[in-house]
Amino acid sequence: MVSKIKWSYHVFQRNKKEYDVCGDGFFIGEFGERIVCVVTDGLGSGPNAHESAKLVTQAVEQYSETLSIQDMMHRCNEALRMQRGAVASILYIDSTQQQLHYCGVGNISCYLIHENNVSYPKPHYGYLAGKRINPFVETFSFTKGDRCFLHSDGIEVNDVKQLVDCTTWQALRQDDTELYLTYKDDDLTYVMLNL
Repeated sequence: MVSKIKWSYHVFQRNKKEYDVCGDGFFIGEFGERIVCVVTDGLGSGPNAHESAKLVTQAVEQYSETLSIQDMMHRCNEALRMQRGAVASILYIDSTQQQLHYCGVGNISCYLIHENNVSYPKPHYGYLAGKRINPFVETFSFTKGDRCFLHSDGIEVNDVKQLVDCTTWQALRQDDTELYLTYKDDDLTYVMLNL
């Protein structure tokens, strides 16, 4: 099957200074008429956080072609049983239906930009660690030119309204972030999607 989706993405990631590995993770893949993206943050920092983030990204990659977004989140949760735990947000973009589905657990931030408007999907409270969860899915329509911005809690967006500006978007794609983002002393990741 030849994809009809024309899209691009950019990722920036950095580990906390005192560690050699990043406790955040991400996966982005195209599967026929769908794009699947996950951003995850293992609780804490260092090797254990890295391992938890890796388990989430592996679960999403493994089940992206066969499961719904909600079932993928349940698989991520199951993968973290007896682990430190993680938070995660998953986007499932369906080009056939022109719909974007969002499911989040914990404090990964997500912004959906349509023309001059920014939407904020709401994540389920808590974190993934194998305990029972009841994540919900929000669905949004999208059109060509819409954008998505996701980031872990190592980053703060200085002014969300700036995300609608093409100049801001171009600067972030070049990792020129000083005017737009504040970095904390933590693992950090941001993902930008252009649809």
